[in-house]
Order: sequence, then C-alpha cells, then structure tokens
Amino acid sequence: MSHAELIQEQFSRQAGTFGSVPSHSAEGSLAALVELCAPKPTDDALDLACGPGIVTCSVAPHVKSIRGQDIVPAMLERAKARGASLGLHNLSFDEGDSNALPYADASFDLVLTRFSFHHLLDPLRTLREMHRVCKGGGRVVVADVAPSVESNERYDHFERIRDPSHTHALNEPEFLALFAAAGLTVVQSARHGLAMPLETQLAASFPAAGGADELRRLFRADVGVNALGVDARLDGDAIVFSYPVLVVASEKR
Repeated sequence: MSHAELIQEQFSRQAGTFGSVPSHSAEGSLAALVELCAPKPTDDALDLACGPGIVTCSVAPHVKSIRGQDIVPAMLERAKARGASLGLHNLSFDEGDSNALPYADASFDLVLTRFSFHHLLDPLRTLREMHRVCKGGGRVVVADVAPSVESNERYDHFERIRDPSHTHALNEPEFLALFAAAGLTVVQSARHGLAMPLETQLAASFPAAGGADELRRLFRADVGVNALGVDARLDGDAIVFSYPVLVVASEKR
C-alpha cells in the first residue's frame, strides 16, 4: 500500500471518530492556535488538511472567508456537516493534495494547518506550497506534535503502531529549519500540552492487530519515565498522556 493509500485508508476510517474525541476540540488548544494565526476580518484563509473541519470552523468567525482542503472525501463530508450545524456561511471545502495545491499564487492572507505534518513524506514541499499560495505580508501557521529531540525516535515508534500513516513528528529545531528552508520568517511560536486519555485515543484509532495491547504495554511502562515524551501518568487505573504541541507562526516577506 502506498503512503497516499495509507492516509486514505486510515482517515476514511477515522472520519467518524476523529471529530468526536474531546481533546481535538479542546478550547485552550484551539484558542492558542487562533491567537497565533492573528486573523483579521478582511482575511481570506486556507485550512490545509482540514479533516472534519474543527479548525476551519474555529477560525471562520474571525475572517472574511476560509477554505478547508483535504485529500480524504469522508473527512470533507464531516467538515461540511460541522460548518452547517454551526450556521457558518463564509466557508467552503475542496478535495486536493497538499503537495500540489489547486490555488493560484498569493490567493490567501492566512494559510494554516494542524496535526498534518507528521503524516507527510515531504513536509518541506507542502510548506513551500503554503508559502506560494500566501500573499506577501500574510501568515503561514503550522500546529503539530513536536516531541523533544531525545524522545523523537520512541515517539515515532509508538505513533506508527497507533496510526501506520504517521511518518515523522518534527522536533522544534527541525521545524525552525523547515521554515527557514521554505523562505518564511518565524515571528512567533508557542508550546502547550494536549491531554488525552489513552483509551479514548485507541477507541478512535485503527492500529494493526495487537497494536492496541502493545501501546497499552508501552504507555504503562513509561509512567514516571517519560521516554516516549508524552508525560504518561495514571488517573486511577486509566492512563492519560499529553501530546506535546508546537504552534509556529510565520510571515511571507
């Protein structure tokens, strides 16, 4: 199975579960992203790899218009339904590949994406596409998991078990180097943890046979150790961990 097919397979199955995970819509995490996007009422925005439209719908009230783009049709259907349920009228959705965006140069004032880069084979190519479709003086913002350099390899290992479409979670130095290579000037960044009960995440995921039990074993062994870089801890008998999220805001100058 090609990587594109893996993404289609995983996220077509996750279309019905991703949006229902409370942590993905956590108010504090979304507010931190919107703040660094610095949206204006006159902005035309693009939310790349929008999934079920959680971020698209969070940014929509702050801009003139926003387009959500994704490669998975089932996710786009969920995004359209979310927008309609919220009564939002300034958004639209397109199917497309983040490596070759179907938009003209300098089409948007704000280009953003959340939780997509760790699924990409060539994140620099995607970031350059985000740069291309952004207007001069506009913002390009990426939010994603960003483990420490020390835990990066172990983090990638457990995420590939949970979701085979995971490629590599960039650490902060790698992110900053990526933005420099894309010709973008980083103006602000922020980190926060996104708490997640392990069983909630597993219920929304589709690992291979035996993968869920292997993840339970890895996380239980990591409580108080933090070799995985996610601060796994016990809440009674339940395991809770925290995704290390980095938001990087840049300008096209």
